[in-house]
Amino acid sequence: MSERPDTGTDADGIVRTGEWIGVGNEFTGVRVRKVFTRQGERLEIQVPRHGHRILLDPMQLEIIAVQEPAKFSELFARRFGSHEEGDV
Repeated sequence: MSERPDTGTDADGIVRTGEWIGVGNEFTGVRVRKVFTRQGERLEIQVPRHGHRILLDPMQLEIIAVQEPAKFSELFARRFGSHEEGDV
């Protein structure tokens, strides 16, 4: 584990640290960074184009990491409306 840096706290009680790391392609772009909250370390994921963001704790990240790739295909189908009624 890394040390908690002394960088101050914002109105949400989140200490934002480090630089954003961006990942993108021709369809979308996201950026991530490590933050510290009152409840511990989190990964902040942001979609700047849409203004969405989420904070994920280590347990949530572990759950994501152990999923089979097919599970993400199901989520994409739901998000973009390409699944049939009753599927998934």
